[in-house]
Amino acid sequence: MDIKKVILYVVLGVLLSGIFFGTIAYFAFFRTPNEISNQVETYEFNIGSFSTNLSHQRSFFKGEIIIETTNRRLLKVLEEKNAELRDQIIKTLIGKNPEDILKPEGQQQLREELTQVISKVVDSHEITNIYFIDYIVQ
Repeated sequence: MDIKKVILYVVLGVLLSGIFFGTIAYFAFFRTPNEISNQVETYEFNIGSFSTNLSHQRSFFKGEIIIETTNRRLLKVLEEKNAELRDQIIKTLIGKNPEDILKPEGQQQLREELTQVISKVVDSHEITNIYFIDYIVQ
């Protein structure tokens, strides 16, 4: 075989190997988490509207609450325990000052408290979020 052909095959082999292993290295090590799709399917349960007094006698909360979970079977438990959930949510809301829950930090704290209360009632830690719809405090 001619020496030029050997050099040509070696260069071509190194080039193709570099492309092959470079592609593998990119997908294995250099992809950012945003490029990787790890979407978890979530389910929503509308617990309904609430109208209740707050800790001050002349203040009240009115709104609709939606519970988000990653467990589809938990929707049935939420439906079965709807009355107990509503009672615990109202107890939590009654203890709040209107000044506190009007602030964004207060709303987030209320979300976290409601998540803990709901998780305790349904005996599950698969509640991922609480959404407020028509959030009114007067």
